[in-house]
Amino acid sequence: MSFYRAAEIIVVSLSAIIIFGLTLSCLPQRIKLFGSTGKRPDELSANELYEDEDGVATPESMARYIVRPQKIVILLAAFCGLGFSLASGINATVKNAEPKFAGLDLGLLTAWIFTADWLCMFVQAIFLYIEKDCGPIFGHCRRIFSLSMVLLSAQAALLLMKPIASTNVVEFWLPTAQIASVLILSLASAFIPRRPDVYFDGHLVDGMRTGSLFSRYTFYWGSALLKKAAEKGHLNEDDLPGLDRARRAERLLEEFNAIHKSPDLYWQIFKAHWRNFMRTWIATLVGVMTTFTPPVILNRLLFCLERRDKGESDGNTVWFWVAALGIIKLFEAVLLAYVYWVCFMGLMIPIRNQLSAVVFSKTFRKKDVKGLQKESERNDQEPTKADEDEVELQNMKQGAINLLAVDSDRIALFCAMSNVFVESFFGTMLGFVFVVFILGWQSLLAGILVIVLTTPMNIYSTKKYSKAQDELMQIRDKKMAVVSEALQGIRQIKFSALEDKWEDRIRGVREEELRTLRTVVLADVTVLSVWVINPIFLSATALSVYAIIHGSMSPSVAFSALAVFGELEWTLSIVPEMVTDAFDALVSVGRIKKYLDSAEKEPIITDSSRIAMVDATVAWAADTEDETDRFCLRNINLEFPLGELSLVSGRTGSGKSLLLSALLGEADLISGRIEMPPVPLAVERFDFKANPSNWILPNAVAYVSQIPWIENGSIRDNIVFGLPFNEPRYNKTLDACALTQDMESLSDGDRTEIGSNGINLSGGQRWRVSFARAAYSRAGILILDDIFSAVDAHVGKQIFENGLTGELMHGRTRILVTHHLKLCISQAAYAVFLQNGSIENAGAVAELQERGILERIIARAKDGDHEAEEQIHEEENELKRSTTRESNMSRHADHVADTPMPTARQFIQDEERERGAVKWSIYNAYLDASGGLWVWILAVSFFASQEALTLGKQYWIKIWTSQAETSASVLREHSLIQYSLQRISAVIEENHSLVYWIGTYTAISLVICIVGTAKYAYVYLTSLRASRGLFENMLRVILRAPLRWLDTVPTGRILNRFNKDFETVDSRLANDIAFLFWNIFGVIGVNLAAVYLSPYIMVIAIIGLAVNVHYAVYYLAGAREVKRLESNSRSPIFELFGATLSGVATIRAFGRVQEYTDKMFSRLDVYHQRTFYNWLFNRWVGLRMCVVGAVFAMLVGTAVTITPGIDAALAGFALSFALNYTGNVIWALRRYANMELDMNSTERIVEYTTLPIEDQGGVHPPAAWPTEGRVEVEDLVVSYAPELPPVLKGISFDVKPRERIGIVGRTGAGKSSLTLALFQFIRASSGSIFIDGIDISKINLRDLRSRLAIIPQDPVLFSGTIRSNLDTFNEYSDEDLQEALQRVHLVQPSSGSESGTATPGSDDNANVFASLDSKVSEGGLNLSQGQRQLLCLARAIVSRPKILVLDEATSAVDMETDALIQKSIREEFTECSTLVIAHRLQTVVDYDRILVLGDGKVLEFDSPWNLILSKGAFYDMVQHSGEAEALEVIARKAAEKGISS
Repeated sequence: MSFYRAAEIIVVSLSAIIIFGLTLSCLPQRIKLFGSTGKRPDELSANELYEDEDGVATPESMARYIVRPQKIVILLAAFCGLGFSLASGINATVKNAEPKFAGLDLGLLTAWIFTADWLCMFVQAIFLYIEKDCGPIFGHCRRIFSLSMVLLSAQAALLLMKPIASTNVVEFWLPTAQIASVLILSLASAFIPRRPDVYFDGHLVDGMRTGSLFSRYTFYWGSALLKKAAEKGHLNEDDLPGLDRARRAERLLEEFNAIHKSPDLYWQIFKAHWRNFMRTWIATLVGVMTTFTPPVILNRLLFCLERRDKGESDGNTVWFWVAALGIIKLFEAVLLAYVYWVCFMGLMIPIRNQLSAVVFSKTFRKKDVKGLQKESERNDQEPTKADEDEVELQNMKQGAINLLAVDSDRIALFCAMSNVFVESFFGTMLGFVFVVFILGWQSLLAGILVIVLTTPMNIYSTKKYSKAQDELMQIRDKKMAVVSEALQGIRQIKFSALEDKWEDRIRGVREEELRTLRTVVLADVTVLSVWVINPIFLSATALSVYAIIHGSMSPSVAFSALAVFGELEWTLSIVPEMVTDAFDALVSVGRIKKYLDSAEKEPIITDSSRIAMVDATVAWAADTEDETDRFCLRNINLEFPLGELSLVSGRTGSGKSLLLSALLGEADLISGRIEMPPVPLAVERFDFKANPSNWILPNAVAYVSQIPWIENGSIRDNIVFGLPFNEPRYNKTLDACALTQDMESLSDGDRTEIGSNGINLSGGQRWRVSFARAAYSRAGILILDDIFSAVDAHVGKQIFENGLTGELMHGRTRILVTHHLKLCISQAAYAVFLQNGSIENAGAVAELQERGILERIIARAKDGDHEAEEQIHEEENELKRSTTRESNMSRHADHVADTPMPTARQFIQDEERERGAVKWSIYNAYLDASGGLWVWILAVSFFASQEALTLGKQYWIKIWTSQAETSASVLREHSLIQYSLQRISAVIEENHSLVYWIGTYTAISLVICIVGTAKYAYVYLTSLRASRGLFENMLRVILRAPLRWLDTVPTGRILNRFNKDFETVDSRLANDIAFLFWNIFGVIGVNLAAVYLSPYIMVIAIIGLAVNVHYAVYYLAGAREVKRLESNSRSPIFELFGATLSGVATIRAFGRVQEYTDKMFSRLDVYHQRTFYNWLFNRWVGLRMCVVGAVFAMLVGTAVTITPGIDAALAGFALSFALNYTGNVIWALRRYANMELDMNSTERIVEYTTLPIEDQGGVHPPAAWPTEGRVEVEDLVVSYAPELPPVLKGISFDVKPRERIGIVGRTGAGKSSLTLALFQFIRASSGSIFIDGIDISKINLRDLRSRLAIIPQDPVLFSGTIRSNLDTFNEYSDEDLQEALQRVHLVQPSSGSESGTATPGSDDNANVFASLDSKVSEGGLNLSQGQRQLLCLARAIVSRPKILVLDEATSAVDMETDALIQKSIREEFTECSTLVIAHRLQTVVDYDRILVLGDGKVLEFDSPWNLILSKGAFYDMVQHSGEAEALEVIARKAAEKGISS
């Protein structure tokens, strides 16, 4: 039987089985549907809109959904095909003269089988035509398209294989007509859309699952967006459609949680996405086969040309191979586009989104651990420095944020590229098979020897890379933690002029990172050297062995072997890189797994009808239940009455906040029982149905934390906190919390936007907004942590009367931690007094009064502070924070027009992004940072040299193979060793030309290896130099930027640049640049080869390049815009995650976990939407360039076939480059695109290096300045901006050496502005400030601020130890530090190991301040608010400045301790001038003089007693304080003392 007949049987049988099988499989379902009388579940009525899991259609999109014309075309094409097949069957029946097979006429059988196939197609077309619903219609289309491809392949194959001599006109045209029919059928089915456009939350959903098969597999649905980008020059956020549900965070989290938890996270990831993993691996396997087919085709094509050169005819076989080359390359293009689309669309984006969602959801289940836990200590092992660093980072916000920023990205990217392992393994195996087929097994063994010899170096460098990469990730976490902390404490840094020292500290960590990065780079270069060496020496060795054995090489052997080696170059080289990526991913998997396995918040609350603690021992949340070295409340027994006000009091550090934390379930319950009414679940609250009659939920909880948690948003948003807006209740809340006047003074009222953590509100305002949130809430149980510590007397009284005990609180249980007993005790029903972790007294207030306990406790505070027994409030509730704010709209609200703004002003400015191509100035900045233009000219010369050598190597093969006539005979009967020895001897003795050819080829290969390795090392090290320069420039600017800019830019936005953008510049940009150069010179090499071969081929190459450039321009127009949007969308994720980590206890207490989860999922979806479109555009351009490359390869094959004078060697030289044309052009344009997209990171960094900074000039004062501390203010006029009215209006006063000045005034008086002017954060419009006779406006800022000191109301501490916070840069002795702690009563003077005010009289809880090496967590959160304030005061005592400014530095400490601290201030700062912004009048009423400000002017300035006698503004304040008599007595005594002294 002929080959044609055998192939005919196989092709026809397979096609028939597929078509019959698919048709029969769907018949039962169709018959069942036709037999049913009811409406199908998915059937739409006439006016019903289409809806699925992705979204809902609109009437307009339903109107655009038109499929009837395509249905008609499909039906007609199927009918025509059936008719032509019937005619063909009848013709075969009439003729009936074909060869028989098993007694059957093959031609007749084939014709009627095709008729049956067409009948099945016609049935499918009928099913499609009568179907009316979108989903089933698309299912039919997919089936018809698949069957038509099978039928088309079968009929086309038979027609092409059939001998032309045996085919008549009818037998040619009838199959041709069927082929035309099936083509029309397939095209029509490919253009039917899957569904109408659907919308989710009013936003168009991405069109991948909406469009037709053609649109989906050619990425055509992205064309409209690219066109819009090219025409508009930019894209906006609303231009991008949203993700479908399969890629949304909510769905991905559900899928992850539905999978049985595995001990290995990577296995759980695989189980969640195994279908897409398998799809990519199987498709990659097919792709490997298509990738290695062109070298085989090249071999056969050159073999035909060799025969033609010898005068032998091969008929039309050469044209068959030319056509096959084009078809295979086209199929490869489509297949690889599909593979990598699934990799990124089906794996990278969902996995990254899923891991981000999983990590964030874990945050709400995780314990809110504040302290530092050492893993090694828990395991009874000696902790190492690395262990401590790792644990510290784990407990820092930035360490958790990096799980989203870095680790999830690395894991997802590795999973997306996991198919490369399949490609590499099977590609290597297939490549070796082809090497055996082309060169023989001897050459393969010689080539494998090269791989074996380089393997040890590869293993060593891979291990070294993996270890260095692990260290690099830890150091990057460490760097980001230090940077994050510096930004969190930037105001303290700037006030203390510590920019240089913090810059050195950050640069030290950065240098450590760069050293490790250099190790990574060198290891990576070693891996790359193996990549360069292996394929080059593999080819050199294999070809040399072949030439030695056979005496010569033919072009078909040499160039097809080189093509195989070219493919092996990728498969062999990518493995080391993927192995290192695998190690990176495993490290990241371990980090995320550790976070997911961390201790979760366990239910410690026992449901009950009462609020009580029974024999309870509780400790701050930790990763261990061990009590060792943990502060505990022990053996607590109490019961708070429901519906009443209860008070919790005690000295600073006695455990008050821990008690509240335990009631919230946020602490660890060591023993005993905590009882609380069961809190309603979020789904049971039905907040959207809330109204005044059902507003209060008796068991719901609201919480005001010790540090008020405020999120970025408007004041109204912070108060309403996701509840329905009830205007009457809202207005009552504002009034009860004394916020009405604040709202009136703000230009935008309650619509005023406030920054993260209330950065542009005063301390008192943050407390009141936080309390207003609790008051407005539906909670029946309010847990409040000292809401009076930052409000003045009359505001405190208003809050107490109208808020805490007013109408809004009727029937609500209130548990309040406070030091202000006398204010609150009259309305309290229950009181608890704590002493060093235990209950000193607890019971009903009436009972405590009867027993005389209450009076003794109040008297104890009175005895400690006999000068001002209970004045417990701030005198002035600043509109803006005095020591932490430079500028904000409400500072000058009194000076702007009273007309309300139509829309609220934006405090946090939107992140800007550039438009269009990256500007040359950005490239120039990068060039300058890396060493200048000549550095990169040298880099280009490396790449040019390698390409020239590569061209020379290929041309050397061309010349060599042209000498085929000198070939010697082959002694096949000898063994390999015997024959090789004989042949080598013969070559050396008789034929020196072979040594010449092989030696030159090997020498060229060796030089290529050296240059190829050197170029990568040079580029990488140059890139590190650039990265160092950019980092130092940006760090310098950020630390010296004006406070106004720092206030209006979220920290997450700055961290995003320090983190992700610098990671790109450090690691990816060098790769982009290096491989861009490589691919550009590869394109140049292809064109040079084309020119050498024929000018016509050069024309083809130029046309192909022009088409590719056209596509690239479209691609870049959209991709760069989407990349910028993607970069900007990362910052909101980090900001929200950081805010959530800070306020997780508040969010959980209010039951708002789901709202914040939804908010984060929304931001994650936006980020991944933009990543999705980035990769969509990437695949869009990749597919089109691959198609152009396939056409180019076929045209070059055609040209070498028809052009006279081109022999096989020259054709091989040209075709070997033509096969690389696609890859080089695509990768050159893609690398350029990647470089430009990654240059977006450089662009964002350079943007911050060019920000305006504070003036760094000025004169340097004498080293001892100021010596006296004299301050003179003369006619000072200050405004926040030149165009704004002044906030200080010509004030004048003086401060004598060692004088204590109190600064008081109503809201907006200018106290904050005066402080900022003193530190030169705002400059004087006129007038001046002199310190010891020197005009401070002329002094260098560093010198000025370093000689002054300020203690803010909000304490700023850094992670580390007690010592590092007191003496950050090791300038003082331990004795000095211990003495400072004693002065602020954190430790007892008698014994450093005994507890002070924090822990007096008991060894149960060790005093954390007893050791200077005691750990301080990030922000000092493992200390109480009062302890943090005292530590800041101790820091000021250590520095001993000549001028000290205090802003109510002890507002959060108890009365007794406050009295001792005020005494210490008087004693310790006798040698310095002290300016105190007075929030408690008793703090300054005995000072030397009082400065009373009002409306930016000096109202009064004299001694307190004189001001009282004058009965002016200060007298009014005293009278309204509620403590007038006591304050007057203190002022009179101070005056008498001053006279007597």
